[in-house]
Amino acid sequence: MWLFQFFKSMTDTSPQNYNLLSLFGMGSASEEERDEFLGAATQAVLTAVVGRIEQKLPADKAEEFHRLFETNASDEEKAAFFTTYIPDFKDILLEELQRFNREAITRGADQTKV
Repeated sequence: MWLFQFFKSMTDTSPQNYNLLSLFGMGSASEEERDEFLGAATQAVLTAVVGRIEQKLPADKAEEFHRLFETNASDEEKAAFFTTYIPDFKDILLEELQRFNREAITRGADQTKV
């Protein structure tokens, strides 16, 4: 999943990148533990995004939204739905990623104060 890959890229340990995993105290975790954490992080962001989408849509369109993913609708069908009913999807996703990022940084700062 692309969002998982995005989070995985945030774990680059080179000096020019901050390490998302270290902010959550997982800097020395095994690769399996890291992937599990990144999967959970991805799920947390997606849950927040879906929650915001559900709030924006009328009940019948929220049901249609869920049906698109439960029935494995084509990418074209999903894109048409998003374009029509959630034109600000990219903004919602970006806002939720930024919120997660801020919380991760805050968490890291709080852990260094201990």
